[in-house]
Amino acid sequence: MAGPRAASGLPWDVACAAESYAGACAYGTGARERHSPLLPKLLSWEDAISMAEATLKLMSQEKKTSLLQGTGWEPTKWWFDLPKYFYVGNTPAMPEIGLPSLNMQDATDGFRTYWTELSGTVTVWPSILAMAATWDPIAVQDFAVAVGQEFRGKGANVILGPGVQVQRVARNGRSFEYFAGDDPYLGSELTRAYVKGVQSQGVLGIVKHWVFNSQETRRGEENSVVDNKTAHELYFPPFVAAIEAGVGGAMCSYNKVDGQYSCSNSYILNDVLKGELGFQGFVQSDWWAVHEPSFVQGLDQEMPGQATELFLSPSNTSQHPQRVDEAATRILAAMYKVNLHETSSCSPPNCSEWFVRNVTTSSHKALTKSLATDSIVLLKNEESLLPISKSVKKIAIIGSVADSESYDPAGATQGLGLQWWSGDYYSGGGSGHLTGNVTSALQGLSARAALEGIEVIASASDNLTAAEEAARQADLAIVVVGATSGESVDRPNLTLDRQGDDLVAAVAAISGTKTIVLMQICGAALMPWRGSVGSILSLFLGGEATGQSWAAVLFGDVSPSGRLPLMMPETEADSIPPSSEDNVVYSEGLATSYRNTSWKAAYPFGHGLSYSQFRYSTPKVVECPYKHFTSSPVLCIKSTVENIGSRPSRTVPQLYLEFPPEAEQPVAILKGFQKTAILQPQDSADVVFPLTERDLSFWKGGWKRVNRATAHLALSSANFLDSVLIELPEQTTTTVSSPPLSLSHSWKAALLPLFGAYVLAL
Repeated sequence: MAGPRAASGLPWDVACAAESYAGACAYGTGARERHSPLLPKLLSWEDAISMAEATLKLMSQEKKTSLLQGTGWEPTKWWFDLPKYFYVGNTPAMPEIGLPSLNMQDATDGFRTYWTELSGTVTVWPSILAMAATWDPIAVQDFAVAVGQEFRGKGANVILGPGVQVQRVARNGRSFEYFAGDDPYLGSELTRAYVKGVQSQGVLGIVKHWVFNSQETRRGEENSVVDNKTAHELYFPPFVAAIEAGVGGAMCSYNKVDGQYSCSNSYILNDVLKGELGFQGFVQSDWWAVHEPSFVQGLDQEMPGQATELFLSPSNTSQHPQRVDEAATRILAAMYKVNLHETSSCSPPNCSEWFVRNVTTSSHKALTKSLATDSIVLLKNEESLLPISKSVKKIAIIGSVADSESYDPAGATQGLGLQWWSGDYYSGGGSGHLTGNVTSALQGLSARAALEGIEVIASASDNLTAAEEAARQADLAIVVVGATSGESVDRPNLTLDRQGDDLVAAVAAISGTKTIVLMQICGAALMPWRGSVGSILSLFLGGEATGQSWAAVLFGDVSPSGRLPLMMPETEADSIPPSSEDNVVYSEGLATSYRNTSWKAAYPFGHGLSYSQFRYSTPKVVECPYKHFTSSPVLCIKSTVENIGSRPSRTVPQLYLEFPPEAEQPVAILKGFQKTAILQPQDSADVVFPLTERDLSFWKGGWKRVNRATAHLALSSANFLDSVLIELPEQTTTTVSSPPLSLSHSWKAALLPLFGAYVLAL
């Protein structure tokens, strides 16, 4: 629904880059704004660095160091306070040399509304996990463009996102903030689209959290221990994608890595991020994440600016002037790359008129509904219970979540307000929380039912007796349940909030397979009742248009096209819990989510149904119809998809590669996906899956490309349709390796070439 796409069948980014498909990106609001003549074209790193070096010569030592630490936050009796109309992060402006202030704001999913008067002045977008459920880079890029527009409209020029951590712990309190879900390939494709979209609007992106920030439990103390293969194959790829897309900054995490805090870990910052992965932007600390000397170790900017003695002591700056120049150059280059010197608007505290602006638009409201709708995953639909039949005369809408409010954590501005981490059933809690004017499930479904002449029996509580009575009176019973979470705490379990399982079971005992369950959830959830109901749908915190998007899908305006970005486990035992130990050892290696053959899934990664049926041709290895790759050899897998049902629908064919034994992959892993355009009944479309050298490689002391692999065309990680064998010429060389993740190595940069990837251009 985000807009038309290239009829070529090419991947979104290749089609947008190819001259022969120059019109491929002329879709939706995002594309129109992306090519606006009012916004200057982004610079190359080479040009941006040249400008930074020239500016550096005009700066005194004091001006240089002022770039390296935040300002604005003021000490109080208990902690720190952020004055009115300052952004979450700030650096001073230097108008005499043409430099704006850096006005930094949370978060990936939109402009953080941490003062009550900001509520309703921004769009409450779907969560990032909901965006991952679209499996649609085009939609993500349109979303990022719109988010960038709202940030710019509020005077902010730095977005503290995207969050790209690959999920390890299913109960992670911040799962809703991350693009990757359970998979590095999915996360990489969506991250790349987001970075390009948001930075096209003159808003500098900060990819986070580098690295291994896999749980909130003891996040400021735990020590992550990860082997090199797991790091490179599972957790690094989305960060690499952000780097390839030109992201300006990277935020180091609270946790330790191999015994040393991430923000002062020279190996992680210098050798891997800036060296091996080729990151040319600046490294910024998470807020108050500096616990030990870190400037010399590779941290370029400390936030929010309260750790001077640890970060920028006089001895550091006087003894290491070249390090000061390097850090300042990295920050300046990132600013120039995104043209902040031309597009920035105000400097705190003179930003009051920008803060209070209402930056929502009619096109953004239409887009957020489209995105939320596209993210809905139809998990089960027995006997085609959905869409709601014209014969239905009465529906019951049951559950307190059905009419829950948008939570406004007023007073949480300083980060210490009561339950500042609390989320709601539209937006998760903490620094990524958005508050605004939401449409609840009850409101959206009731309005649509009225248009259809259907009577609504509402029981917007969790009282079982009332729920049972409502179910008895209705032709269909719609139970709305949820699970939410937030920053700083992990979920205690994977069950639904507010005794939701009991509510569903009680209604199902009355309505049986005429029961429809709508889940507004922050991540994975258990469904012990799933065999007793007719239909189940999930929406990973859908933002302000939640009710409208439910109505669009349930009443058949749109065929659901979302896919699970994570595995729904059968039981708690089919997932990794957060650890309370000092050392969190990733002993499972690659065996998380669908990659763990011992775990059972209630619904597998990549699963999702629609209201139509599709036929897929046998996949074939073909010569790629475009030349937009930086690595070789290049091959493509092609299949034709036909809508053989009776409803216009979209589908998401997926490609999983089964590697030979020497690759030590536990299962076939995702290496391609394509979300089709809406296909009318009997319409067909070609889908093309490009495979780069890196896609065909595994890590073993360096990247090694395989000579044989089996490509599986699939509808999920557990539903393979057909396969094709890939055979390649023998490869005799191995890319340069890096030392193991350990502090017992010499300080050096491995200087690996960037991951092979196709050229992305706007």
